[in-house]
Amino acid sequence: MRNAICAAALGVLTLLPNPAHAQNRGDRPGKAFRNEMKIDRLMDGLREEMWAYRQELEPFRQSADYPELIETRYRLRNLAIRVAELEKGGGRAQQAQAVLAREMQKEANELKRRTGRLENKTDRNPSKEARRLADRLKERADDIEGHIERLAHLVR
Repeated sequence: MRNAICAAALGVLTLLPNPAHAQNRGDRPGKAFRNEMKIDRLMDGLREEMWAYRQELEPFRQSADYPELIETRYRLRNLAIRVAELEKGGGRAQQAQAVLAREMQKEANELKRRTGRLENKTDRNPSKEARRLADRLKERADDIEGHIERLAHLVR
C-alpha cells in the first residue's frame, strides 16, 4: 500500500512543471518578453503622439506644406502598424522590425524637417497664436522622433 502511494505521488510530481525548465522554454518573463512589453508601451506612446500631431496640424490646413506633412505622417503611421504586427514573430520578425525602424527614422527626420520649415514660416507671421501652434507641432515632431529612436534601439 505504501509503495502504491509513493508511486502515485511520484507520478503526480513528474507531471508538474519544473520551474528550472520553464525559463528555458520561455514560459517565464525573460528579456524577449520585457522587450515586447517595452515595444508595446512605446508603440502606444507613438500612436498617441502621432494622433496629437495630426490634431495640432489641422490649423495649418491652408499651408502649402500641409499635404506633404499629412503624407509623411501617414507613411510613418503605416510603418508603425507593420512594426506592431510583427511584434509576436520570432527572429526574422525582429530583423524585419529593425529594417522598418530604420525606415521610420528616415520618415521621422523628414517629418521633423518639414515641420521645422512650417515653424520657420510662422516665425514671420505676426500672429502669436500661429507661432505657438507651430512651436507645439515642432515639439510633437521631436517627441515622435524620440519614440522612434527608442524603438530602433530596442529592435536591434
